[in-house]
Amino acid sequence: MKRVAFFAIWAAVALLTSACAEIQALIGPPTPTPVPRGILVDPPQKMPDFTLTDHNGRPTRLSDLTADGKAVMLFFGYTHCPDVCPLSMGDFKAYKRALGETARKVRFVMVSVDGERDTPEVMKRYVTAFDPEFIGLTGPENEVRQIGLRYGVHFQKEKPQGTQAAYLVTHTAYSYLVDSSLHWRVVFPFRAGADVVAEEIKRIIGE
Repeated sequence: MKRVAFFAIWAAVALLTSACAEIQALIGPPTPTPVPRGILVDPPQKMPDFTLTDHNGRPTRLSDLTADGKAVMLFFGYTHCPDVCPLSMGDFKAYKRALGETARKVRFVMVSVDGERDTPEVMKRYVTAFDPEFIGLTGPENEVRQIGLRYGVHFQKEKPQGTQAAYLVTHTAYSYLVDSSLHWRVVFPFRAGADVVAEEIKRIIGE
């Protein structure tokens, strides 16, 4: 596991964002190169609590998700994203499967960067289609933007030529592991391998 300073991580993550497929179609198909391991946040960073609305319409804090000693895997995406987000949610399924019994100690959470369209009802249909235990969070754009910036997440609405979509959202495509004490521990890249992700999660939970 590579160790780098926190602010170096923040800068790197902030600069590396991912466009969804209809934008990529204008310049050619995406060719993501999987990175085998994540970036360790060293030292771990205590993250501010936040409150958004879960897919059942209930106000939910980050600390609610960790209150029973569970770690949280966060991904910032949106339900109208045609490639990066479903692939990432599919990866969440693979991570959960690779974790085995340890999966009981992890919550997998998608935070919407498109609160305008991603109502709780929409989020519920989306995240539970991947796994009934996955959690969707949504809220006003400004609130989500402030939360995301703390993790180096950036997102922006786009209206490219040649698409019927009202708009698309370019967004950072990393996943973020927060431990049960609200410390940010690891940044996992897009399409990180399930075995290495599960190995790192197990190591942190077992500390």
